[in-house]
Amino acid sequence: MINRRQFLKTSLSGITFAAFPSFSFAQTNPDVVVIGAGAAGLAATAELIRRNISVLCIEGMNRIGGRCYTDMSTFGVPADHGAHWLHGHKQNEIAIFGKKHKDKFKIYKEPDRSVVYDGDKKVNENKLWKIYKKIEKFRTANSSDKPFMDLLPEKIKKNDWFDTAHKALMARDFSEFSSYDDSNNFYDPGWDSGNALCREGYGTLLAYYRKDVPVKLNTIVNEIKWGGKGVQVVTNKGTINAKACIVTASAGVLKAEKIKFTPVLPLRNQEALESVSMTISNRVLMQLNKKFLGKFKSDTNFYIKCDSNGAKSPETIAYGLLKMSGTNVCLFGISGQFSKDLENEGSEAMIDFVLNKLKSAWGSKFYEKYFIKAIATGWANNPFTLGGYSGGVPGKSKKRRDIKFPVGDRIFFAGEATARAFSTVHGANRSGIRAATDLYISSALD
Repeated sequence: MINRRQFLKTSLSGITFAAFPSFSFAQTNPDVVVIGAGAAGLAATAELIRRNISVLCIEGMNRIGGRCYTDMSTFGVPADHGAHWLHGHKQNEIAIFGKKHKDKFKIYKEPDRSVVYDGDKKVNENKLWKIYKKIEKFRTANSSDKPFMDLLPEKIKKNDWFDTAHKALMARDFSEFSSYDDSNNFYDPGWDSGNALCREGYGTLLAYYRKDVPVKLNTIVNEIKWGGKGVQVVTNKGTINAKACIVTASAGVLKAEKIKFTPVLPLRNQEALESVSMTISNRVLMQLNKKFLGKFKSDTNFYIKCDSNGAKSPETIAYGLLKMSGTNVCLFGISGQFSKDLENEGSEAMIDFVLNKLKSAWGSKFYEKYFIKAIATGWANNPFTLGGYSGGVPGKSKKRRDIKFPVGDRIFFAGEATARAFSTVHGANRSGIRAATDLYISSALD
C-alpha cells in the first residue's frame, strides 16, 4: 500500500477512464450534430437514430457520460464521481432499464439509515432531522423567487444544527437558492417514489443503457455558425456542416461562452442562461480499512455537526455514504461556494479537510489505522462542466424555461438545465428525447 502523499502525486492528476469506443465521423455532412455525450446527448442521438435521421454525436472529453461517470480503476470497485442516486426510481427509465437487466445490474432502494456525530460523540439523529424537517416544510410551502436564506425565520437559523441541516438538505447554498425555481421548474411526478442505488455505478448503468450510440470523442466545439443556411460546427478536428444541431453542453459552459455562437444568441436565450448558475458539488471518495467499516451496514448515511455559525456557505462535510454497496469505499460530499474555494486549493486540500473531520469523529489515529487512499473530484474547474448541476438564480429563475427555446429552427437545446427534473440524469435523458422530437417535427430537416 502506498501512502497518501505518494498516492496524491502519482494518481490524482490522471484518472484512468473506462474505455469506450471512439468512432470516426459517420459522414462529412450529417443532418444533425449532437454536441455532448452526457445523458442528454446520448438520448437525443438515440432518438434521432430511431427516426432514421443521419446524426453525429461529438464529445469533447475522452469518455461518454458527462457528469454521470463511474471510475472503476482507482479502487477496483465502482465509484461514482458525479450522479450516484437514481432519483424517482419507479418512473426513472434508466433505473427501470437496470432492473430489467438483473444479470448485469443490481438496482435496489436506498436504505433509510444514518449516523450523526457531534464531534467525537454519536448523537441521536433527531437533533439533525428535527430542524431539517422544519426547513424542508418551509421550503415546500414557499414559492418566492428571493434568496431562500432571506426568507427563513430567524428562529430556524439560530438552531445549533441549522448549518448541518442546510448542507444535508441541498448542495446549493441557501443564499443562491430560489424556492420558486424548485417548485415551478423542478416538479417531477415520479420523484415521490424515492431513490435507488446501482451497485455497479450510475455511470456504468448509463453507459450500458446507451452502449449502441456511436460517439466521436475528443472533439471540442469552439463555435456554432448559424447565420446562413443550416449550421457549421467548428471543432478542433475541423468544421462539420449540418442542417441543425442539438446543444447539450452544461449551462456553465454556455454562460462562460466556451462555445461561441455566430451570430450571438437572441436576447431571450441569453436572459434564460442568466437565470441559472451552476451548483458546486464535489466528492472525496475514500477507501477505508474493512475492519473499521465492519461496524456499519452498507450505504449508511453519515453526518457530522457543522459549527460555521451561520456562514453563507457552511464549511462541512455535507453528507457521507459509508460502505457504498457493501464495498470499503465511502463517499463524502462537499458543496456550495466552500466546495469551490476548497477545490481551488487542490485535491490534497479537499482530502485533508475530510480526513480532519473524520479524525474529529473517530480519533487522531484515524488516518494511520484506517485510511488506504482517496481521490477528489473537481467539477467546478472541469472545462467541460464548470460546475455540478444547474439551479435558478433568485430573482431571475422564472426565465429558466426559455433555456430550451430553439434558435432559428436550427439550434436546439437539451441537458439537465432544460429539464423539468433539472439536476438529474433522468431529467437530462428526457430532455434529449424532447429536443430530438422537437427538431424532427420542425422544419429544420426540410
